[in-house]
Amino acid sequence: MLIYEMLKATASRLPDKPALICDDETLTYRELQRQVLSLAYNLQKMGVLKGDRVALLFPNCNEMAVAYFACAALGAVAVPLNNRLTGKDLTYILRDCGARMIVVGYQFFEIFQTIREGLPSLKDVIYAGPERKPGAVYFGDLLGAAEPPPDVDLNPDDGAVIMYTSGTTGLPKGAVMTHRNVFTNARNCGAALTYKENDITLIVVPLFHVTGLNSQLVAFLYVGGTCVILKAYKTAEMIKAIERHRITVLFNVPTMYVLMLINEELKNTDISSLRMAAYGGAPMDRETIVALKERLGLDLYNAYGLTESSSLTTVLPACDAVRKAPSVGLPVSGVQIKTIATDGRETPAGEAGELLIKGPNIVRGYFNKPEATQKSIIDGWLHTGDVARIDDEGYLFIVDRMKDMIVRGGENIYSIEVESVLNSHPQVLESAVVPEPHPIFGEVVKAFVVLRPDTQATPEEIIEFCQQNIADYKVPASVVFLNELPRNPGGKVVKNRLKEI
Repeated sequence: MLIYEMLKATASRLPDKPALICDDETLTYRELQRQVLSLAYNLQKMGVLKGDRVALLFPNCNEMAVAYFACAALGAVAVPLNNRLTGKDLTYILRDCGARMIVVGYQFFEIFQTIREGLPSLKDVIYAGPERKPGAVYFGDLLGAAEPPPDVDLNPDDGAVIMYTSGTTGLPKGAVMTHRNVFTNARNCGAALTYKENDITLIVVPLFHVTGLNSQLVAFLYVGGTCVILKAYKTAEMIKAIERHRITVLFNVPTMYVLMLINEELKNTDISSLRMAAYGGAPMDRETIVALKERLGLDLYNAYGLTESSSLTTVLPACDAVRKAPSVGLPVSGVQIKTIATDGRETPAGEAGELLIKGPNIVRGYFNKPEATQKSIIDGWLHTGDVARIDDEGYLFIVDRMKDMIVRGGENIYSIEVESVLNSHPQVLESAVVPEPHPIFGEVVKAFVVLRPDTQATPEEIIEFCQQNIADYKVPASVVFLNELPRNPGGKVVKNRLKEI
């Protein structure tokens, strides 16, 4: 199924139902489809052809969704841009993908103007904002009367989106997702995460990231739900929005739920409409899972995936949220997983190895990077770079990133294990560990810790706590306190930045 066809099907059966809500603007499915087709028609008139790359630089907003689906209807390839990037990083991505056009929100027009002259492939600029800008086509002028769908020969295996990896190691690579990839993920979200037509989700994570775009926006419009979009994340505002819009479904990173539980706004807010919460990007400790279930009465789903798997790969069902708390669950429909040793043999149950994934969710490859594609996707199997184990029930456990493993005197130390112990300290909100060079052992553990609000602890207290709960060689040699951990848009900690501290 094509991406636009998912919207078309829902609009035909639920035309007057709210599809998108952002600030004071609500778009029904009929209105969303009309805007999408009008924009697609006008983009085609401007010369955008099937396969052309169209960059999208927006905050979370309705305009971002309209532009994305218009590209899909036209057969153009949408390139959602991380709006937190510097001008230098944006220039690299726009040059790398050869963007023909950019649709940019007013919030980021100024930074775009600083790099515009260095983009030779860029032919057209569309500006979305409260007023017109010289040198740019006005977005609002392209949303006129309803137009017929563009007459374009599209195939489910055509490229639909180029989503750039976060670039935590080196330059980002553009993962090319097909219409089939995106549809597979939307279908699996409905099945594995139990999305329903009467659900209302709150999109807090960025729409330029695979979770927000594929596993919330597209997946919810596929099942016929309603998406409430927050332009920026603030814990108190998220809590208020849950009450105001009677939100039923959340999909956030674990830290957001921890901050929600300790926020004063929660005591005075009715969030009884919530029925389920999905999380991913990092482990969630058992205590937080229990607290969310007991205090908020939520079904919890732990989801694992990557940009290269179009989002969902495995999901831990709500019924196993506590029993299998460290696990990221079972493969979603049509997806296979296995772990292999360094010599290529498949590892038995319980033994750690590199995680490989195969299925209709795996991207076509990296844009204009055949060598990187051939290295990462071999015989249809995506080599993730994650160290994992699969237990005798088939449940997947992520042990570490291969590049994050610490080797102390020949002993392998998996960072997730140490971080789990650190996070169980009553004063610790979150943590991350990295290797620190050592003249005798080669590497030792260095911990970075964020304390809960209004609490105190010393490095010695943290180290002593670890000594009581983990093997001696895994205990951090040093502890550094930070106000927050550096993260990429998917909520994952950028450990390369920690290594520089």
